[in-house]
Amino acid sequence: MAAAALALVAAMAACMPQTVLASPVLPVTKSPSSIFFGAPPCGPAEDSYAVQGQWFKDLSTGLTDVRTHQFHDGAQADGAGGGSLGAAAIRGVAANLAFNPVSGNLMSFSVLATIANDTPAGSIGFMGSNSCMELRFGVSPDEPYAGPLLAARLTVPFAIAPGLTPPPGADQYVAIAPHIVAANHDALAWYGWAPDNSLGAPPGDYFVPTWDFGDLAPGQSVTRQLDFTVDGAGLPADDPRFLLLSASRDNASDLLMSRSVGVKITTWIAPLALDDGSAFPNPDYLSANVAVFHNTPEPATLSLLALGGLFLLRRRKGKA
Repeated sequence: MAAAALALVAAMAACMPQTVLASPVLPVTKSPSSIFFGAPPCGPAEDSYAVQGQWFKDLSTGLTDVRTHQFHDGAQADGAGGGSLGAAAIRGVAANLAFNPVSGNLMSFSVLATIANDTPAGSIGFMGSNSCMELRFGVSPDEPYAGPLLAARLTVPFAIAPGLTPPPGADQYVAIAPHIVAANHDALAWYGWAPDNSLGAPPGDYFVPTWDFGDLAPGQSVTRQLDFTVDGAGLPADDPRFLLLSASRDNASDLLMSRSVGVKITTWIAPLALDDGSAFPNPDYLSANVAVFHNTPEPATLSLLALGGLFLLRRRKGKA
């Protein structure tokens, strides 16, 4: 059922005008920006339909909280469909690759991950979906969001947390072994159907490794080192992920992408891929191997920020 919904969204996306590509910031609350369409609930027990957004569990405290918005990298380098940085707004380069001296298999590595707040967007968001059948149609606020990304978090669904592998028996989970295992993450993101889903398939949980990036003001970027190991015997040289990580290290190629056709965490475990700047990597609904979530200021706070900026601008003009 989930696969059929994703295929439908991909077909509809292909027919949409190419002037509406990706938008850096879109709500992930319901409704109207994120629409649940005839499928089981897909959130934790405290919010089984994920009405409030994307849920997380902090590893240091065990407490859960939610983020209301998702930040996407743009589709084109000139900013069409995104902010000024285009596909580089969310960027990651491999480093510190370590190999087994006997087998040559890749045993651990890091990703230097950067989130750059290049809001506002240049166009509305594209329609999208995820493997848990949440749908979002091509709608957005009348004005693109321009403001801080508050309490930003980067989720990395191409990896697992130690000991947390996908449960068998449901098509919203994908097994990719050997596993890339997160080593220094701060939290876990919810993925999968709610515990009381009606299909009888394995329920979701706080599965997806997540890193905190703090608050990002417009124009600000933050870089963090994400550390990973590989379970089992490691990644052999003929594993596509071995080749991608080596290419990223050698050529500073971007490993991280999050287009607006991917709603929330699109799939877990997600395939690793290089971000070449294409508007919609194939297949469309897998055009995200990471996702960035954040909160936004209350409307009254945004108005004050805008007034403060206008006051400073007028003051500078007056001094000139």
